[in-house]
Amino acid sequence: MKLTIHRGAKEIGGTCIELQSTSSRILIDFGLPLIDANGESFPRQRTRNLTVGDPAHQGILPSIDGLYDNQNPLFDGILVSHPHPDHYGLLGHVNPSIPVYMSDGCKRLIGISGFFSQTQCDLKNVVTIKPWQPFKIGDFGITPYLVDHSGFDALAFLIEGEGKRIFYSGDFRGHGRKKVLFDHMTEKPLPNIDYLILEGTTIGRDPVEHRTELDVENELLELFRKPATQFFIACSSQNIDRIVSIYRACVRSNRIFVMDPYTAFVLHELRSISRNIPQFDWEKNIQVFFIPNGYTKRLAADKSLFTFRSAKISYAEMQRMRTNLVIKDSFAMREYFARKNGLVDTTLIYSLWEGYLPEDEDFWTKNKVPITKVHVSGHAYVEDLKKLAAAMKPQYIIPNHTLYPDQFARYFGTNVRLIKDGEPIKL
Repeated sequence: MKLTIHRGAKEIGGTCIELQSTSSRILIDFGLPLIDANGESFPRQRTRNLTVGDPAHQGILPSIDGLYDNQNPLFDGILVSHPHPDHYGLLGHVNPSIPVYMSDGCKRLIGISGFFSQTQCDLKNVVTIKPWQPFKIGDFGITPYLVDHSGFDALAFLIEGEGKRIFYSGDFRGHGRKKVLFDHMTEKPLPNIDYLILEGTTIGRDPVEHRTELDVENELLELFRKPATQFFIACSSQNIDRIVSIYRACVRSNRIFVMDPYTAFVLHELRSISRNIPQFDWEKNIQVFFIPNGYTKRLAADKSLFTFRSAKISYAEMQRMRTNLVIKDSFAMREYFARKNGLVDTTLIYSLWEGYLPEDEDFWTKNKVPITKVHVSGHAYVEDLKKLAAAMKPQYIIPNHTLYPDQFARYFGTNVRLIKDGEPIKL
């Protein structure tokens, strides 16, 4: 069996890993890069109208024979671990005859992103898989495992073939709302793992306080209990754990969580997967403001906007109860309130990775809105990475999704096997 990390051996994002047996080939994830060759934020517009082999697009689409839509397909299938673009964002360039395997939640969120033109992945050949239920692709046996991550319905994969057992961790953590999944994996680890392909997002970062998603909820609760303050909160609409934390803190503080139709639509599309995801029709502590923007117009044109009419709240109503609100931030929402002078006595709670903050900080400073940061990472702390590796006892650990593969030996010992992007190795 051969393993090739086409991208991800020394960077975070753009994950793309190939496994090839005697008669089968599979790909694990096919994501957008997050950074360019200079280490700067990768401009997504560069991925539009990509052509395989075009020198202008060198470094974006890896050179992989038999993968792309203008090539004879040579892959038996593609596994997608979770619905973050750095793991699926280049799938739109794949030959549509190649089946793509993913969880139900992943499929729905990728579909939503395509519906709103956030990505160019109009997937037509999707096979929905379920956690802990084995299946085969060619001569590979695959078992998906649900993991705790900020990406909803995220999976890790046990891949078996030609006498080898390979575990791909995907992106995971041990401090979210599904912490029990991590605990089970470390308390009852899979035996006889030959290769652990391990994400290392937090390797090389400065030590941080080990906080959990429950800590986020409790910190939000303390903020929401402050009187005479209107709150905006910046977070991803697809980070379902964070949306749950915000909603629960609103219920506990008797505040109203006001979201835009896009966020309401995301939650509504996932309601059949989990009954614990907040919904617009729960009546208490949740409302929808029909902010006039492109997403709202898209829902109106599709007739989906009508679904949320029972939870609709007007701007005038929000002004009457402004100090009892927590408003989901978006570009359109903050600009709308600013035009109406509606950001007086407002605090922004920033609940995203800090690297995104410089894009918006000037707006909040200009409008004299203080910023409070309340966030925890979607990725495992180094101690939890070590805990998983110690529990599984693999023969070899292969670094992936990390800026610092050379530091793995410091934490995991001598069984770390470093691989260069594009370099096939025999397992």
